[in-house]
Amino acid sequence: MEATRRRQNPGAAGGPGAQLGASFLHGSVSADEAARTAPFHLDLWFYFTLQNWVLDFGRPIAMLVFPLEWFPLNKPSVGDYFHMAYNVITPFLLLKRLLYCL
Repeated sequence: MEATRRRQNPGAAGGPGAQLGASFLHGSVSADEAARTAPFHLDLWFYFTLQNWVLDFGRPIAMLVFPLEWFPLNKPSVGDYFHMAYNVITPFLLLKRLLYCL
């Protein structure tokens, strides 16, 4: 009876061809090739940084600048509007990031 040998996937974890980061990429792509071809997306980094500075750090500043009479207690405050804008803009930036990957 002939002994059968199973072929190992070269990108399988623990196999002879296993490489760092190859588990989420195709098994034949090396970590160096993946690092070389992965773009940094400077524009998205800039958008997220700008959004964070303006909407998170600017929220208490805007609450000090705008008069309280403009925002009665039964309406959202200016900080709430900044928070709502943050929650609306972030998914669109993440969607843009997702579409870059396709």
